[in-house]
Amino acid sequence: MKSRLSAIALGAVLACASHVATSQTITVTQQGSGNTAAAEQVGLTPFDTAPNTSASITQIGNDNHVGGPGATSSGVFQHDTNSGVTAVVSQNGTGNNAGITQDGVRVYGRFDTSITQRGNGNDAAITQAIVTSSPVVVDQNGSGNVARVEQSLSGDTSVQTSQTGTGNRVTVIQRDGVYYGPKVTQTGDGNIASVITDSAYAAGPTIVQTGTSNSASTVQRDGWDDSLTLRQEGSGNTADVSQTGDGQVADIRQIGNTNLASLTQTGARNAATIAQIGSSNTATVSQAGEGYVANVNQTGSGNWTNVYQH
Repeated sequence: MKSRLSAIALGAVLACASHVATSQTITVTQQGSGNTAAAEQVGLTPFDTAPNTSASITQIGNDNHVGGPGATSSGVFQHDTNSGVTAVVSQNGTGNNAGITQDGVRVYGRFDTSITQRGNGNDAAITQAIVTSSPVVVDQNGSGNVARVEQSLSGDTSVQTSQTGTGNRVTVIQRDGVYYGPKVTQTGDGNIASVITDSAYAAGPTIVQTGTSNSASTVQRDGWDDSLTLRQEGSGNTADVSQTGDGQVADIRQIGNTNLASLTQTGARNAATIAQIGSSNTATVSQAGEGYVANVNQTGSGNWTNVYQH
């Protein structure tokens, strides 16, 4: 009860210290022992009449954090905006951490950010810079999962990660992107997904991993309207994709164990499909130029394919 009252008091003090409008709302609920929470909301201008800006923190269990260890150390922190800010953190379990830092938006838009963690030892941190209409959702269910999301100067982007299992890791970085962002779903144990979308407009990969110890790494740079879908089912599959340029299309599916797919696209409007069904298959595709099409289908075990188009 003491931690609950102190957290509510902290939220109230921060709101008052920031001279924030009455539409600002902070709600904190904590149960158990060793919980900590923090919230800071800054700056609504007088012409903002909508009931905006809200931070809600719910923690049930032991040794949960919103700011501090693991998330280090934002604890919601919302900065300078004229309209529309929301951040919701809900944690249920033991030793969970959370972050959430949102920065300035000078136009009418919204921040939508939500971290939901159930289980033990989960860790999530979200950082947004100058964003408009940019919802971010992180959902983790299990033990020891880690998610990191970072957006900078983004508009209309959306990042969603969902992890079910143990020891999965997701890292998402977006810079200067608009329209939409990546979606990563992991079910199983020990899966790793790394996504970098840098100055890519209307681009964002869809990654689905089901199984154990699969690894996916994607990079999209300096492109417009790129498309990337990556699906892994099994154990120990690895996929690396790099897209640079406009209108690149990639579709990779791995079903089995220890398959390896590597794709590099530079130029414009190239298309590649890689399908691996079996085990220990290797496919490498490189496209440099414009309008190339590559289709690779591997069924069985120990197949090897190398395609170079330029």
